[in-house]
Amino acid sequence: MAAWKKWWAFWAFLIQALVAGGGILLWYFQDQAWAQVALGWLATEPGQITMVVIAAYLVILALVTIGIAVFRPTTTKKMTIVHDGPYQMRVDQTAVEKNLCLALADYDLYNTDVKVKMHRNSQQADVTVGGMLSQRSNPQLLQRNIQRTVAQNLKQQFDIELRKLKVNLKPYSHKQSVAIV
Repeated sequence: MAAWKKWWAFWAFLIQALVAGGGILLWYFQDQAWAQVALGWLATEPGQITMVVIAAYLVILALVTIGIAVFRPTTTKKMTIVHDGPYQMRVDQTAVEKNLCLALADYDLYNTDVKVKMHRNSQQADVTVGGMLSQRSNPQLLQRNIQRTVAQNLKQQFDIELRKLKVNLKPYSHKQSVAIV
């Protein structure tokens, strides 16, 4: 997380902690003279407006926190594949995609396109393979072989489990240009 985000979170939650601490102190020491003055002020019109503003701030802060937690992306462009004490080895998404594209070169596919989504909290990836079938290919056998090849390649090369594989293969068309790997 960037340093400026940490400071914003610090100040936002510090205000929340101070308000909560003040509320607890007022409740615990409500018989004291200073607490009576504060509670008396909170019963006035400006005190009521102040409480509404603070309550609205806390509600907005809670909604923003929940929104960040729920809608944060679960995929990442770089995944740590090896931890060794303070050292770690990370692999880039494009490197994994190129490696899988080269691993699929044996299957007579034209215009092979591989997209990988690596999941942040687990060593898993979703893979989408696209391309055109050559006229020599058997589609049913090809899909099983692609799944086995992709799963083995991810596990052996990067220690990543295959979570989901989606294969989008189109028949060969003489009107389209092709790239053969």
